[in-house]
Parts: sequence; structure tokens; C-alpha cells
Amino acid sequence: MTDRTRRLAGSLLPGVVIAAGLAAFLAGREQLPATITNLGHRPPTDTGAMAAALLGVPAVLWGLGLLGSALSGRLPASRAHWTQAAIQTIVTAVALPLVTALLMMLAAAPQTPEPLLMATVLPAAALGGGALGLLLAGRRSPAGLATAPPRHDAVRLSLADGERGVWQERRVVRAVDWLVAILAIPGVAMTAVLVIVAGPTGWAAAVVVPVALTLLPMRSYRLVIDQDAVRVSLGFIRREFPLTSVVHAEPAVVDAAEWLLSGALRGAGASLLTGPGPALSLALADGTRYLVTCRDTTAAAGLINTMRDRHAA
Repeated sequence: MTDRTRRLAGSLLPGVVIAAGLAAFLAGREQLPATITNLGHRPPTDTGAMAAALLGVPAVLWGLGLLGSALSGRLPASRAHWTQAAIQTIVTAVALPLVTALLMMLAAAPQTPEPLLMATVLPAAALGGGALGLLLAGRRSPAGLATAPPRHDAVRLSLADGERGVWQERRVVRAVDWLVAILAIPGVAMTAVLVIVAGPTGWAAAVVVPVALTLLPMRSYRLVIDQDAVRVSLGFIRREFPLTSVVHAEPAVVDAAEWLLSGALRGAGASLLTGPGPALSLALADGTRYLVTCRDTTAAAGLINTMRDRHAA
């Protein structure tokens, strides 16, 4: 499957899901009750209003996503790709569970589905939809070839002819550990309280725990630089930049504000930062820059620029 075909399939996927939900509702609406009875003492839900909400929200979001993807074409290739990938992932992750909720409620009418079933199926649909949207987005297009060596004032390392250098850095992102704990521990306590107070309905709060646990892989960060490429990963997120696509590298410092707003300031997919502090700035052949967290930025940048000199020679 070509990149263009994959992107087209990813853009159309939410629309197909929404259309399928609408078709299922229209096909069976004559047999559906006017209202669906809710658990507890809440008033019944109007079937038409429920369908309009569960189909309307993803439909509007899908339309905005198509507009955003079209406008992102004005961005540099790297930023356009990651902007479109983010839009595609978010829209699919929202559309799939909402349409799934509609189908489940229609199948269970005139009652609402079991809360535990909803709490299990809908997060799974959201995660599956997001993963599918990201998969269809594909990998970032190559940045092109950097033909000239790094500028003369760029930092370099003193390596003998034929000597190879390898940089490797690993770290655990403690902020992710704290975030998982903040979500999971109160989630367990809240579930226990709600089950006692509200009965089986209280199990719906347990959805917080698996969502928190899915963040655990994001606690592992790795940066590797060798004679061929710069490779960086944060959990499932992996990026690789061949040295032939890097014009030069230089040390940088990212403050807290820039770290929090890096996606908005630099464009989606323009950095992989675990927090504020020292960062390695890669100037790529397509004119974009990419920031990665690094402890000894001077040594890392010097190694990249020295290896680039050899590639350009």
C-alpha cells in the first residue's frame, strides 16, 4: 500500500464508520422504541436525540479533521505529516467508540447496556481506533539528502581516521510513573466506593485503571547516535534520522514553556522531549528542525557533525 493510499484510507475510515452507524440506525429505527430506559432513577433517553448526538459529534470532528488535514499541506513535509497523523488518530479514536456505543445501545433497547460491558468495550474501541488511525498514517517521509558538510563553526569531536563513535543514552521518565500512580490509585479507590454505593454501575469507574496502565511503556526513553543514523524512542514512539538527512546538529536549551507548547510552537512531530532542559537540535535537509532530550548535548552534537563531515567527504 502506497503512502497516498494509506493516508486516503485513514482519512475516509471515520466517515465509513459514521455512515455505517447511520445506516444501522435508519434501517432499524422503525422497530426501535421512542425512548430508552436508563438505569437508576434518571429519565428515559430519546432514541433520536441519542443517535443524533452519538453520530453528530464524530461527524463534525471528522469534517474539521479533513479541513485541518487540507490546511496542513501548507506546512513543511515533516510537520504536515505529523499534523495529519495526529488529526487522523484523534478523529478515529473518537468516532469508533461513539458509533460503537450507539450500536450497543440500539442492540440492547429498550434498556441501556450493562455498564461493565460499556466500560470494557468503549475504551478498547478508542484504543483500537487510535492505533488503526496511527498505523494508517504511516511513517514520516524521508527528509531528503544533505549534500554539504556542517557549517564550519559547528561543534565537532576529535576522532582519528577510521575511529568510530557511538552515543547511547537511556533514562526513565519519572513524570510518567507519577501520572500512572495519580490516575490508577484514585481510580481503584473510587471504583471500590462506587460499587458499594451504586452497585454494579460503579464498575464503570474502573476504566481509569487500564487507561493509566497503557501509559507505562512511555516511561522508557532512549537516544542512540552512530555512524549511520540518530535514533530516538519514547515507549512506542520511535524516530530515526539517517545522518545523510541531517545538515548539522547543535546544543539547545528548552525551557518549561517551550516544552509544554513545543507541538504548537514547532508543529506536530517536531520534537521528542521528556521535559525542560538540555536538548539536541537537528537541522534536517528539508528545512525543519527536530529537538530531542539529551544530557551532554555538546558531545552528541559534535559526534553527529563529525560523522556528517565523513559522509560529505
